[in-house]
Amino acid sequence: MSFASAGTAQELSFPLVDSQKILRNEKECDIDRRELELRRQQDALKDQRIANLEKELDLAKQEIVLKDKISEIKDMEIVATRRALMDMTQVADRSLKLAETSKPKSNWELLGAFGLVAIIVTVIAAAF
Repeated sequence: MSFASAGTAQELSFPLVDSQKILRNEKECDIDRRELELRRQQDALKDQRIANLEKELDLAKQEIVLKDKISEIKDMEIVATRRALMDMTQVADRSLKLAETSKPKSNWELLGAFGLVAIIVTVIAAAF
């Protein structure tokens, strides 16, 4: 008998109880390996979720910063509009005052003055 055939014969001569224990241990190890692989996959998924949540948090922070800047710009626009409206009332008041002082004479005022001069000239001409 050769050594290989003696080893095979020895493996086959295990008692049934020992064979069942070895098989049970092998099955438990296989189950443990699968469970370990599933846990590794779960850990990888959890890490990916955490990374996604961190990215989402960063995006939310950037969104808040942008909204704050937009709010600041709107506030500046409101202030500028108020200032422009205040300036417009002053400009309107000045333009009304200038319009009143440099108002051109109407045609009726000019005709009335010429009419008065004509009457005075006629009276003077009639007197001589």
